[in-house]
Amino acid sequence: MCSWVSGCGSRASTDAPHPERVGSISTSSRSPNPNVRMHCWRGSQRLLRSPLQVSSAMGASLGGRMRSRIFARIWLVVLALAAADAVSRPAAADDQQDCLHGSKEAARSTIAACTRAIESGDYDDQSLSNLYHARGYSWSLTDLANRDDRALNDYSEAIRREPKAVSSLLNRSHIYNQRHDYARAIADVNRAFEGDLSDYGKRVGYSERGYAYQAKGDNDRAIADYTDSLGLNADNYVALTYRGNAYFAKGDLDRAIADYDHVIALYPNYAVGYYNRCLAYREKGDLDRVIADCSQAIALYPQYRDAYYSRSYAYQAKGDLDRAIADYDQMIALDPNDSDAHSGRASAYLSRGDLRRAAADVGPEPVLSFLVAIGFGVAAWLCFRGTRAGGRRSGRTMIEMCEQQIADIKRRNAVLEKVAAALEKRSSA
Repeated sequence: MCSWVSGCGSRASTDAPHPERVGSISTSSRSPNPNVRMHCWRGSQRLLRSPLQVSSAMGASLGGRMRSRIFARIWLVVLALAAADAVSRPAAADDQQDCLHGSKEAARSTIAACTRAIESGDYDDQSLSNLYHARGYSWSLTDLANRDDRALNDYSEAIRREPKAVSSLLNRSHIYNQRHDYARAIADVNRAFEGDLSDYGKRVGYSERGYAYQAKGDNDRAIADYTDSLGLNADNYVALTYRGNAYFAKGDLDRAIADYDHVIALYPNYAVGYYNRCLAYREKGDLDRVIADCSQAIALYPQYRDAYYSRSYAYQAKGDLDRAIADYDQMIALDPNDSDAHSGRASAYLSRGDLRRAAADVGPEPVLSFLVAIGFGVAAWLCFRGTRAGGRRSGRTMIEMCEQQIADIKRRNAVLEKVAAALEKRSSA
C-alpha cells in the first residue's frame, strides 16, 4: 500500500494528490525571509544617519565632535553584527526552505539541508517537527538499506516535538504496517484521528488502519474503515481493492467482484484488479472467467507469476493439459526454481500419461511417493469433477463413482511403480 503523507495534515491541499509526495507542507511560524532581513538592515542604515545629523546640528564644538565619533563607532559595531547575522541567517532560511520543499530527485540534498537546519539551533519545537518529518519522508525516497529505520526515527522525533504531528503519525503507521506491527499501526492512526486531519489525511488513515485490521483477521473492521475511506472518495482504487480482498476473505464473493469491477472500470490497465477478480471467479467455479481475467492480467503484466498459476489451474481443471503445461513453462521461465510450477507441470504430464517428463520435473528420488500421491489426487479430482458434472447425486452413487475412479488409478499405479523402480535403480547406479 502506498500512502505517504509529505505535508502536515492540519492544512488541506487544494491540489489533486500527487502519487508520491502528497498534500501541503506547513511552513514554520519562524520562517526567516532574507528579503525581510535585508529590509531591517537598511533600516539600521537609516538610523545610522540620525546621530550624525544630530551631531552636525550641535556645531563644531569638541564635545559634539567626540560624541559623534563615539556614536559612529557604536553604529559601526552594530552594522558589523547586523552584516554577520544577515550572512548566516539567510543560509539557515534557505536550508529550511530546501528541506520543506525538496523533491524525490533531490532526496539526498534535501536530507542534507534538513540536517543543517535541524542542527542550526534556530527553530522551535513546532518548526523542528516539520523539519524532522520532511527529512523522514526524504529518507523513504532513497535506496538506502536502512531508509525505513531512519525514516521511522525521524517521524518519531517529529512526534516527540509535536505530539499532534498527524502526518508523521500516519507515515509511521505505514512503516509499522510494513513491519507487521499492526497494533502500533492502529494506535498511530487512532492518535492521528484525534488531531486536525484533512479529508485526504482521513482517507490515508482509514486505509492504513483497515489494512492493519485485515492483516489481523478482523475483516469486519477492515471493511468498515475502507467503506469510510470510500465515503470521502468513492473512486479510491486502493480502498476498493482492499475492501474487495476483505470481502473475498469473508467468502462474500459477489461483493468482492463488485469492488473489483469498480477498480477495473476506473483503471482498465490495472493488472491486479483482473487477477483478484479471477481468484473470486475461481472460488465460484467459473473457469472460463478465471481464464479470461488471468489472461488480461498477463497481457498487462507478462511477468505476473500468480496469474499464470491460476490460469494453469483452470486449464487443467477443464482438461486442456497442453495450455496448462504452457503456463507452467512460463512460470519456470520466470523462476527455474519455482517448486509449484514444477509439481503442477508434473501433475499435468502425469494426467497426459507422459511419465518420463513427470519424473523429470520432480527428480527420480521422490518419484514413487510423488506418483502415488498424484495418483490419488487425480482420482479425487476426477471423482469431484464427475459429481460436479452430473449434478446432485445420492451419497451411494457418489461413493460408487469415486470407487470406480480409484480402481482405475490403482491399475495405472501398477505401471507407475515399475517406472518408479526403474528410475530409482538407475539413480542408485
